[in-house]
Amino acid sequence: MKQIEINAYEFKELNQDAKYIVKLWLDEMPLEYDTGELDKQGKPIFKNEYFSDWLEEDIQEHCLINGYLFSKYGQCVHHLQTKQKGQ
Repeated sequence: MKQIEINAYEFKELNQDAKYIVKLWLDEMPLEYDTGELDKQGKPIFKNEYFSDWLEEDIQEHCLINGYLFSKYGQCVHHLQTKQKGQ
């Protein structure tokens, strides 16, 4: 097995360009919600909420809750296995 060392960053640690990339990535999976209204056929009306419309503090909290870490360019780092020093 080959081991490599990488730097992974929280959303709040990224520059504005990288944060923009994160928002684009998050917007690929918008949150769908029921508006509580019905259309003319009586079916519920659903809308999408996009992360790019959120405050940066709320995006940071969302990323922390979901354990998202990023490269310095804003790409999500998936399936990161961490090892503590001395192990």
